[in-house]
Amino acid sequence: MTIKNACKVFLEDEARFRNLALGTIQGYETVFRSLTRWADRNGLSLLVELDEEAVRKWVGGWRCRPSTTRLRLAQAKTFFAFAIEREWVKRSPLRKLRPPKSASPPTMPLTVIEMRNLLAAADGQPKERALILLMRYSGLAIADAVTLSREALVGTELTLRRAKSGELVMVDLPHLVVKAVNRLRGPNADHFWWSGKSRAVTTAKYWRKQLREVAARARIAGFHPHRLRDTFAVGLLTAGVSIEDVSSLLGHSSIQTTERHYAPWDRRRRDRLSRVVRAANRLDPLLAELDPLGAGTGSVT
Repeated sequence: MTIKNACKVFLEDEARFRNLALGTIQGYETVFRSLTRWADRNGLSLLVELDEEAVRKWVGGWRCRPSTTRLRLAQAKTFFAFAIEREWVKRSPLRKLRPPKSASPPTMPLTVIEMRNLLAAADGQPKERALILLMRYSGLAIADAVTLSREALVGTELTLRRAKSGELVMVDLPHLVVKAVNRLRGPNADHFWWSGKSRAVTTAKYWRKQLREVAARARIAGFHPHRLRDTFAVGLLTAGVSIEDVSSLLGHSSIQTTERHYAPWDRRRRDRLSRVVRAANRLDPLLAELDPLGAGTGSVT
């Protein structure tokens, strides 16, 4: 089995029988383009020629963030597991390869002042301003936001499936946001920003650039459109919304994803842990001796 044919069969099988979301399919396509181009440059054409040394060299040539590397490795491992099931190879050349640890700081939500400055910098640009408001108060990723169809917005209720995960998202939007979005007249009567002709990834790239230009005028350091999604999630968590509900609103396929990114802002969890620690401290004999009035008695709940 050639590498190119194996990749083709995998994509056809996954798309047909697992009904993967478009964003997931595009992710696999990116990995396979990288693999086939690298293999061609190195004179490899058969899947069995991809031994452990070869794939380590391939992965070693990646120039992407640790989080992206982890995702691509997971996709590559899924592909080789598929190849083993089909008996194209006997074992995965990636079985001993460990994903990198992420040393990058988490993306921070925007402050109220930064949001004000961002909206002020978008004054006179209704599409940019509406997109900023939509992403901030819906938590949509930019690819989902800019390809939003008009039928997905009924009154203040926004309902759609995420392109990346296929998960259903339902969010009630503020009237201000709905009004700003409904004012837009785009190149396609069925969408707000998207023409419907270009690829969704191309549209997202264009609007990502537009929002970065707005952020530059607002002098917001380290801006990325995803920070609007982070602001939505953190705003809910600090208001006491459960992380399970936030996970559903974000359209995460697993709550572990939500916890990995937003656990530090989970107010309910933080308050619960504080109560547990305070209750335990009330039972500590040393604290009772050192601070008899402050320690008191109590029980761990």
